[in-house]
Amino acid sequence: MFTNIIPVSDKLKRYITSFTVSQKGRAFPLRYTAFPNLGTCLAFFNHTLIRIQPQEVTFTKDDTQGPEIILLGRLTRPTLITFNDPVDEISINFTPCGINFFFGIPFLEMAGKSHQLLKESTWTEFASLLFSPPPEKRIEKLEAFLLSSLNEHKGDTLERIFNSTAGMDKLTVPALSAIACMSERTFLRYFKKYFGCSPSTYKKILRFRNVLDARYSKNTNSYHRFLLAEDYYDSSHFRKEFIQFTDCALRQFKRASFLPGNGSSVFKLM
Repeated sequence: MFTNIIPVSDKLKRYITSFTVSQKGRAFPLRYTAFPNLGTCLAFFNHTLIRIQPQEVTFTKDDTQGPEIILLGRLTRPTLITFNDPVDEISINFTPCGINFFFGIPFLEMAGKSHQLLKESTWTEFASLLFSPPPEKRIEKLEAFLLSSLNEHKGDTLERIFNSTAGMDKLTVPALSAIACMSERTFLRYFKKYFGCSPSTYKKILRFRNVLDARYSKNTNSYHRFLLAEDYYDSSHFRKEFIQFTDCALRQFKRASFLPGNGSSVFKLM
């Protein structure tokens, strides 16, 4: 369903983990649950009807539809994704606040909801051109556009927030704000603008994803070996946050399968 491509440009690698390109070859309709993730995603679609509801997005092939851009906000709840048909999609998977370096306004102002269409003129004009070249040339065209849109913000507030949060899973807010050379109050305000949530919420997502991805990479149904390393108090603490982020009990999740390839590991509905 998906193929991940690492950026060629070293500049882009600082802000973008991968590009994702849709591939055919899987049965449709395809339905899966996207879990809260560390980064965020901006996706280009062509000839696709996009239906957005709270915690649910549906994609249907429609040759009358022009290119559209969908932008993910900071997911704090699971979202049901349905592809009724194979569609043309190219996604940009950004690092936690990397998207801010390509726009003139903070992430929270662009993406206040879990999913929304992006209507920024420069990007929508580019979207109309992205699908014109052959598929093998589209990532090259996308990288060139991103490099022209990149503003590295040397030494300013965004750059300090970006640099200070590299090891935030083990650091307190006072320590993070000191690294960013800000007061705690100022740090909290700018963190929410650029990350789309508070540091405490982001730390919960980070802890959850670390355990989830460790379990996936080790191919085991047991979570207990990972909990202590991620600072969960006990199994009940983990179960409570697990239900919050997945809307399902741990025993149900163990029987399910992962669908990798769209920038994260996601839970496929059977």
